[in-house]
Amino acid sequence: MFRRASLALKLLTPLALGGLIAAAPATGADGPAKKAAAKAAPAPKTDPKKLMEDIKKNGKVAGANYWTLAEVRHPGKKRTVAAAPFQKPKAGASALAAAPGRSSLTVVGGEGLPPGFGKGVTWDRADPEALLVMFINAADPLGISIDGMQAGDKVQVMSASGVASFSEDKGNPLASSIVGLVATGANVAVTAAGAPEVAPVITAAEKFAQDQFKATNAKTLRRDAFGVDPGSGHKARQEGGILVCLPEAGGTFYSGNDDHKERWIKGKGERTNESLPAHMFYAAFFPRQGFGEHNTRTAGQSGQMYVVPWDWKFEDNAGFYKVFVKLTKGNGPPPVVIERVPGATPQRKR
Repeated sequence: MFRRASLALKLLTPLALGGLIAAAPATGADGPAKKAAAKAAPAPKTDPKKLMEDIKKNGKVAGANYWTLAEVRHPGKKRTVAAAPFQKPKAGASALAAAPGRSSLTVVGGEGLPPGFGKGVTWDRADPEALLVMFINAADPLGISIDGMQAGDKVQVMSASGVASFSEDKGNPLASSIVGLVATGANVAVTAAGAPEVAPVITAAEKFAQDQFKATNAKTLRRDAFGVDPGSGHKARQEGGILVCLPEAGGTFYSGNDDHKERWIKGKGERTNESLPAHMFYAAFFPRQGFGEHNTRTAGQSGQMYVVPWDWKFEDNAGFYKVFVKLTKGNGPPPVVIERVPGATPQRKR
């Protein structure tokens, strides 16, 4: 498949130092003035062009670089704001037990986002469960970040919808995907999205996504949230749909061009565990329509997880996916069991 040349990102220019700095004394090169200048100089930033090249070369980006790249792609310093759930706890005896924790949103780049939405969410574990709604821009390689996960927690993709195009179209690569906190407490369900106070908020956010992410007009290479062409039923291997990167992934995974078919989904495009590209080492999964058990996973370690569009080249993508994700607090990682195997020493873990 022929794809156009990669997107060139603009580099941030360090701010110039203001004012005059007194000359250093002749007694040494490391005088007070030089030390002061070194202290005042801005810390070097990771080169965003290199990070985009990492996607093409290695099919992954380290989680440590996530927000650095986000600040470059969506120019602006990240900031944290409180995340109040859209669904309010009902009055009565259960209201105290359902009182929300202190989850937060990370917002980066620009103003005018729908109220209650950001690029990332940090889950407060005072809430035993949380229901999130995401609008994933098919042209945004960074997708959504979810922090606060601990080993043993469960993540479930409750539903995913929408159609996006993955070539020969023009969306908005600089527009950030967005996430909002729908509900918290015990036994939250996707039906909470239809609550009277919730539905208008989600509808407004979806209208924002339609305007910003430029719903596709392409007739070919259209993919639903599960990587299927809605017209032909073709199951795409190289691009389309969403990928959930668990905390043990340590970052985000991507596909490859025609020279890196080893990073495509294996076989005939069925998005099973066995079809995962080798570079993911089972630390991520593709949601499948109608497969609730497959779409529910347990975090193997603590940290950040990500939901991203599946591709390796994003500037000619358009449209978005609407995704509901449920988080459930676990009881920590499963215990390590020591098993003695007859005739074998030492003992081994299983």
